[in-house]
Amino acid sequence: MLNPRRWILWALLVGSVPACGDIGGGTTQTCVAITITYTGSKSGAAYLRVREADGGLIAGNAPSIQVLIWGETGALHCFGRNVNPGDIPFTAAAWIDVSGTGAANCSDVTSPNPQCQPSPSDPQALQSGVERFGQTTQIRLDVVDQP
Repeated sequence: MLNPRRWILWALLVGSVPACGDIGGGTTQTCVAITITYTGSKSGAAYLRVREADGGLIAGNAPSIQVLIWGETGALHCFGRNVNPGDIPFTAAAWIDVSGTGAANCSDVTSPNPQCQPSPSDPQALQSGVERFGQTTQIRLDVVDQP
């Protein structure tokens, strides 16, 4: 099996990674680039959820915030749409589950469970905005410890 890093490098070299904007055939790519940071010292499982108003979801689970940061740094989430083009409002959250309550509600990254959210005491970052159709939207989540 090909090493994932080598596959990504290969994909970049041959240009098979989708670009944002018009990709032909009436389909336009809209992309999201997520940056997550954390400078605190808390530990626990880490979660990312970007919920889009049209029902779309970008989700990630990791054993630690460091792994989540590593997995998202440089990643580009793109999707093509040729039906209902337009901007999409979103809400984004990244957090460290120091309370230990997230595992049951957040284990399925393909299902937008509304109970998958940070506890008030969890280090977290929240952002909302609009993904612009045919463009790349930058989402920056600076996770901070709660007082």
